[in-house]
Amino acid sequence: MTTRRAMVAHQRTAAGPAPEVALAVGAFAIGTDIHVVAGVVGGLADDLGVSVGAAGLAATVFALGYAVGAPLLGVAVAARPPRQVLVGSLMLYGLLTALSALAPTLPVLLVTRALAGLTCSIYIPTAAAAAVAAALENRRGRALGTILVGSSVGTVLGAPLGTLLATLLSWRAAFGLVGLLAAVAVLGLLRIRISAPPLPPSAVLERLRPVRCPRVLGLLGVTFLVLTASSSMYTYLDVLVDGSARLALFIAVFGIAGVAGVWWGGAAVDRFGGPRVVLAALVGLAAGFAVLPSVAMTMAAALAVAAGWGALAWALIPAQQHRLLGLHAGPTPVLLALNTSAIHLGFAAGALLGGLVVDAGGPLWALAIACCTAALILHTVLIRREPS
Repeated sequence: MTTRRAMVAHQRTAAGPAPEVALAVGAFAIGTDIHVVAGVVGGLADDLGVSVGAAGLAATVFALGYAVGAPLLGVAVAARPPRQVLVGSLMLYGLLTALSALAPTLPVLLVTRALAGLTCSIYIPTAAAAAVAAALENRRGRALGTILVGSSVGTVLGAPLGTLLATLLSWRAAFGLVGLLAAVAVLGLLRIRISAPPLPPSAVLERLRPVRCPRVLGLLGVTFLVLTASSSMYTYLDVLVDGSARLALFIAVFGIAGVAGVWWGGAAVDRFGGPRVVLAALVGLAAGFAVLPSVAMTMAAALAVAAGWGALAWALIPAQQHRLLGLHAGPTPVLLALNTSAIHLGFAAGALLGGLVVDAGGPLWALAIACCTAALILHTVLIRREPS
């Protein structure tokens, strides 16, 4: 342990800022990106002469590229030195984002957005694995939480920053901002040392062997169901919260609580164990979704629910990552990439299913509770054989 502490201390002294902080800057740029379209979709549609729905495809293809790329591209480059993977993927991502800002037509924009989603899907799992390698054994949860804090802070700031730039300049400036953030992150990465060793060469299918493990699939299923529940509600908050000012405040509280939740989740895992944190999050989310319809008209109560919802939903993510790593079912970058894919597939599924429920006039909260209940049942089955 003394040797390990000395190695980490030397790395941080020689490299300047803590490695996980520098890695989190790149996560911040990527976290900002996924919500940029939400703040500029109107101006984007007017400028390119398409409908708002068509313009929204820019967000859809990015998320799908991220979900598909996380388990595939991350595995394909896993044998490369992590420093090359991190710097190279972020540089390519920044270039593609800049090309998005210059796109003359919607098809060109969609291509650049899809490719950007693919490239940034490589970065997050590799960054998380590098942060774990640089951390002490009893601080792995906090290291994972730091990377997620960068991503969640980007999520909180992405929409308002994009809206502001679109109002003052153009939707193109919003994408330009993301490209600039990526460039700053690359400069930070060039100043740190990456201690995680590359994986030994092997076939792609061999590295994807973890998906054959039922417990891995079960954990990924829990993540997918929870994110489906949360996304189905979050995407259609205007159905639940009346008034634009009230809605904006609700979203702001949700985002701030999410940042705190990621950090709390990482620290709580180190103290209480991943299964207990996930159980608390699932029960709390189901209860919150159940009472949300009755408190949405009361501002104070609605904001309390928003804070609890954001904190619990985001706290679950580092806990699930930690549980996956604890299974020792495969290389760390592969397991983290699979979890990332489950998260983004949950985003997409929640928005799709929530839209179907809204169009049919059904209650969104019922869909969210059903997903949380299914996740709780699956979690209960898994926890019987999983050490705390």
